[in-house]
Amino acid sequence: MKLILPKKYVNVGPDSFYAKTPTFFLAGPVLGAGDWQRRMMSLIDKRMEQSLVVCPCRYDESDVLHKEHAFVSGKSAEVVFEHQTNWERYYLEHASRKGCIIFWLGCESKLSPRNDGKPYSCDTLGEIGEWRGHLMHNPNLHVVVGAEHDFPGLSVIKTNFLAALGVNFPIYSNMEATVVAAIQKSYNLA
Repeated sequence: MKLILPKKYVNVGPDSFYAKTPTFFLAGPVLGAGDWQRRMMSLIDKRMEQSLVVCPCRYDESDVLHKEHAFVSGKSAEVVFEHQTNWERYYLEHASRKGCIIFWLGCESKLSPRNDGKPYSCDTLGEIGEWRGHLMHNPNLHVVVGAEHDFPGLSVIKTNFLAALGVNFPIYSNMEATVVAAIQKSYNLA
C-alpha cells in the first residue's frame, strides 16, 4: 500500500506507473471521528498486494504512516492543488473509476469529539449526497458505503439511496465487509 496525503500530487494517469493500481479514497468524517482511517488502511493493506490509498487526514510527518507508506517525492502539492478540496475532488473522481470511494460513517468519538462549533460529519453528508447523485447518472461508478448502526441520520441516508437508485444499495455494517466490497468493485477497473 502506498498512501497519498493532502495535498500531495501523485501521477495516476493512464501513462503513469500507477495506472493499473487500484486507488481507494477514504471518505467520511475526520474532525471528531477518531482515527478510523488507520484501521481501514490496515484492512486494505492486508487484503491487497498493491494499492493506493488516498486519505484526507493531515498526519504529522513523524507518524509511522509517513515512514512506512506515504509518498515523499513528487510535485509540490501547492503548485498542483491550491486547496485541499481540489485535491480531494481530483482523487475522488479517479478512485470512482480506478478503484473505489469508501465512505465510512462512524459515530462521533466520545473521547475527542468535534470541538470547532460545527456539526459532526457535515461535510461528509454533503459529499455522500453528491456521490449518490453521480451514481444516479452513472451506476457503474465504484462507491461503497459502510456505517455504524447508530450513525446519526443513517435511516435517511438509506432511504435516499433507495429512492435515488431504485435498488437496494447496500450499506455495510462493519469495516471488514465495507473493504471487501470496495476491493471487489476495484477489480472492475473502468
